[in-house]
Amino acid sequence: MNSGDDNTGAAAGIEVVNPWEERKDRGRFSALIASLVLLATAPRKFFEGTRPDAGIWGPLFFVGLVTVIYMVLGGAVVAVLILTLPDEALEFIQQMAFWVDWSQFPTAEELPFGTTLTVLIIFQVLLLALPVIFAFTMIATLITGSLVHLLLVVTRTSRPHGFRGTWVAICYANGAIILGIVPVAGDVVSVVCSAVLFGIGLHVVQQVGVARAAVLASILPVLTALAVLTPRLVGSASP
Repeated sequence: MNSGDDNTGAAAGIEVVNPWEERKDRGRFSALIASLVLLATAPRKFFEGTRPDAGIWGPLFFVGLVTVIYMVLGGAVVAVLILTLPDEALEFIQQMAFWVDWSQFPTAEELPFGTTLTVLIIFQVLLLALPVIFAFTMIATLITGSLVHLLLVVTRTSRPHGFRGTWVAICYANGAIILGIVPVAGDVVSVVCSAVLFGIGLHVVQQVGVARAAVLASILPVLTALAVLTPRLVGSASP
């Protein structure tokens, strides 16, 4: 169980083991579900049972797989909403979407193949693009993790496990993106929960103080929100 392979669990004496590190024995799907449940119910125990020295591929595969599932389920939910909800309800959902500027998309009357066929075509394209999304997620996570760890180095923050400690914290924290499948509030909730999980991960794995972990975990979400919302706020303020 503790041979050092990235499929093994935590060291002896740990009460709870990260289920994803036991995926070879549990099966990938079962381990993924168990990991998401443990992250949601007992995140501190999840990170206490995580082995930073188990390799970087396991956490990277986790975040890539979660992202693919999120894209498929999220796309399915959006497709069902578009095809079933009345125009008034869809307009409300569009107004509440923070990350998408719906004014850039054609209206139902402007769609060349009709609403139903167009939605099905888009969903099929999404499925075909999943390998690209998977690869892009891995690259983006690697870049983000490197930048965050560089920030730890620059601020002389505790990092006893080096880059691997920061890596497992940010990869597993991104498991919260699955909450983005919930219409209207899901995107915001997933970002907030990811930041909270990342802060807990930094505190538990890298032994970063609570206050500093909270600040470091909130930097990327705040910058992302500013980058997304500022152009929209400026545009709405323009005459």
